[in-house]
Amino acid sequence: MNQSDTLVHLFAGGCGGTVGAILTCPLEVVKTRLQSSSVTLYISEVQLNTMTGASVNRVARVSPGPLHCLKMILEKEGSRSLFRGLGPNLVGVAPSRAIYFAAYSNCKEKMNNVFDPDSTQVHMISAAMAGIYCTFLP
Repeated sequence: MNQSDTLVHLFAGGCGGTVGAILTCPLEVVKTRLQSSSVTLYISEVQLNTMTGASVNRVARVSPGPLHCLKMILEKEGSRSLFRGLGPNLVGVAPSRAIYFAAYSNCKEKMNNVFDPDSTQVHMISAAMAGIYCTFLP
């Protein structure tokens, strides 16, 4: 594999990681809010009785769901708040994905000479080696 191929894989991995981080950032914000939220909604049951009047019984505790959380974020903070923390995320994700793509393609090319070309072993070893590179290199 020549140097221009490696650069293409680095660029493609960086772009893919960036797009993936941007698309999933709102989901990460909602997930984090749900994990850190202590809000509990109560579903109440109202009983009307002609002799004693009305009474309210708490029936169940229900945590707000992701759609409710998303709605509240959009209403109270605006759509920009769905992308909080994106900058630091991109600083880590883009280089990591770039290194992974380049390492995977380089290792795959070398493993194709050792094993049957494009076999399961080639893909598994290449993916494992690329994961190891990403763990230790950045």
